[in-house]
Amino acid sequence: MEQEINKKNKENYMRSWIKGRLKERTSLDGGALIAVGLVVLFLGPFAAWAAYAAIAYGAWTMWKSE
Repeated sequence: MEQEINKKNKENYMRSWIKGRLKERTSLDGGALIAVGLVVLFLGPFAAWAAYAAIAYGAWTMWKSE
């Protein structure tokens, strides 16, 4: 029984941690960079499109206030 309680506490902690990170802009920026990196690695011919998207997103994040 005690192990089930500890497991539920860990699950609740992880859920709240993930939800907290998803609300931060820096996490969204990191996700965008990961996506761009994956596109470049696996879809080489589409790398130019990913580069345009990265430039546009970077400009948008610089222009938009926190």
